[in-house]
Amino acid sequence: MDRKTEDLPTDDELVRRFRQGDQEAFDLLVLRHRKDIYRIAYRITGNHAEADDLAQETFCRAWPALHEFRGDSTLRTWLCRIVSNLSLNVVQSARVTRRDPEAIETLDLAGDPATRQPPVGLDDLVRRERNERVRRAVETLPRRQKMTLILRAFEGLQYKEIAKVMGCTTGTAKANFFHAVACLKRELKEFL
Repeated sequence: MDRKTEDLPTDDELVRRFRQGDQEAFDLLVLRHRKDIYRIAYRITGNHAEADDLAQETFCRAWPALHEFRGDSTLRTWLCRIVSNLSLNVVQSARVTRRDPEAIETLDLAGDPATRQPPVGLDDLVRRERNERVRRAVETLPRRQKMTLILRAFEGLQYKEIAKVMGCTTGTAKANFFHAVACLKRELKEFL
């Protein structure tokens, strides 16, 4: 094991230090988990600015609640649950503005140099179209299936962790993932 990794405190140690009044310990937790939390928020909302706000809100909510964190799950799982719930609430309230390709095209035609994209080859266009189709297909999944898929396929959480994040059984998490994959296979059969 790398000496540098050995010197890093664990999440449990940082939580203990924070509870004892070490405010820097919380900063270290934020630095350690902020990218994962942002990524989950972005995958759920599809909006960078909203994901950034939600990641910040996650840590703002975690700050006072960390004193009551029981450790029934890992800190990462607990933070994932917070950001997942916040993100799903935003999506359900339709507060998120999705990217509008026509608006981007209009800006490009207006001559704004910041919006111009370099020409792309056929392979890039096919890849972009496929990625967009997958994103749209994921968006159509029922809420719990979408959440399970994101946490399992994109974030690499185990079913047990997903169950804790979503407040369900491990079997339900597995079933949600199975149904989400089956739905995506049907929806994307032309790409498979």
